[in-house]
Amino acid sequence: MNRSQAAALGALLAAVPVAALAQTDFPTTPPRLGPAPAVSPPVPVQRTLANGMKVMFVRQPELPVVSAVLVIRGAGTTEDPASVPGLASFTASMLDEGAAGKSSLQIADAIDLLGASLSTNAGWDAAQVNLYVLKKNFPAALRIMSDVVMRPDFPANEVQRVRDERVTNLTRAKDEPGAIAANAFSSLVYGAQHPYGRFATVEATRTLDRDRVMAFHHAAYRPENATLILVGDVDPSLQPQVEQAFGSWRAMGAAPTMEGALTDPQIGATTIYLVDKPGAAQSEIRIGHPGVRRNTPDFFALQVLNTLLGGSFTSRLNMNLRETHAWTYGARSGFSMRQAAGPFTAQAGVVTAKTDSALVEFFGELNRIRTQPIPADELDKAKRYVALGFPGDFETTPDVAARLSELVTYGIDPSFFGGYVPGIMAVTADDVKRVANQYVRPGNSVVVVVGDRSVIEAGIRALNLAPVQVKDAGEFVR
Repeated sequence: MNRSQAAALGALLAAVPVAALAQTDFPTTPPRLGPAPAVSPPVPVQRTLANGMKVMFVRQPELPVVSAVLVIRGAGTTEDPASVPGLASFTASMLDEGAAGKSSLQIADAIDLLGASLSTNAGWDAAQVNLYVLKKNFPAALRIMSDVVMRPDFPANEVQRVRDERVTNLTRAKDEPGAIAANAFSSLVYGAQHPYGRFATVEATRTLDRDRVMAFHHAAYRPENATLILVGDVDPSLQPQVEQAFGSWRAMGAAPTMEGALTDPQIGATTIYLVDKPGAAQSEIRIGHPGVRRNTPDFFALQVLNTLLGGSFTSRLNMNLRETHAWTYGARSGFSMRQAAGPFTAQAGVVTAKTDSALVEFFGELNRIRTQPIPADELDKAKRYVALGFPGDFETTPDVAARLSELVTYGIDPSFFGGYVPGIMAVTADDVKRVANQYVRPGNSVVVVVGDRSVIEAGIRALNLAPVQVKDAGEFVR
């Protein structure tokens, strides 16, 4: 704003009578929450190719676009060899770096010419290839997608480039308290023998080469483990196009996975692990233990519980540590639900001088959710927060594909979505108390604090919350 504009604005404001401003009827209360919506999520039509690959068609013809997600179960990071953590995600990231004789640049150019987008990634329990394209360009884009999945070349020069990028990122993580805290927490909760307790290291990443990647791809990427989800201007009449693109993918039998061998470790009495990071601007806190599997029958009660505790901006943890005490930009909690019991975690980055006080408040809230009655209005607000937000998960074709991919990954029937809102609204205060006592265990937790030991150690020990062990950051970023 220049001087003349500022002067004009000042003159305009001066011309408004003060009495008029005082009489303006500004809202003083938030709007009332509406009723839980009636949601009718789309039901996919399912087909299976001759090689065992499954296909889901979800027709949403309002726009001439197609969102495609190929989910490959058993190709996620849980399947990493113990000696090479990071292999699954590295393999997924290499799929579009050269395939069927085309270079990464040629693939990128071809996708751009089609006005499409293509990406690859690997989560804990599955790898995914994601495609978004106009309907008219779908056949050509689908052929590129199939090349990336079935015929990746893994060029040695691209393997080296991506590997070097990862080494650089891992080296930089040594200076990031958040990365140190994440690795320390998973390692101390699960141990090095459990897939969830491992983390990528510079040394292991440097051993990644074309032969390792090709071997993992051959073992894990099989049509019997794969489901193609198509959402948009699609219907089963496109089955021949899918068959043409993926029908030559050779069946080898479903790949064995770690799923059946994963056990849930038991945590003894709570221990605080202090990881020294001299000069850290704040302290990173992680509190938790193994939580629950994705297929738990307590799914809906846990969604409501976590919304109350730390899953929304107005949750108890955030209102306490951020709004009341101003010790953090945000405190939160969550259940990472996987094939096995992923971690329950409560966390925040807090101002260094209040590290010990923040721990007291964390444990106060974790115990309060277990022992004190949940006020009816707070429970109702949490349930409506979850239920009213649910339709937003189905606004676009990529949204629908993403939600279905989660169900495919964990073998859950698509009809699950139809019961989502009723399931949330049926949760009672007794349900919340029961799952809080079962799945939130402050007395059997790992507590990781990454911060400046010289400033925070004395205060933490004086709390007598739990035994304190000092750890070197080099154990968790290397």
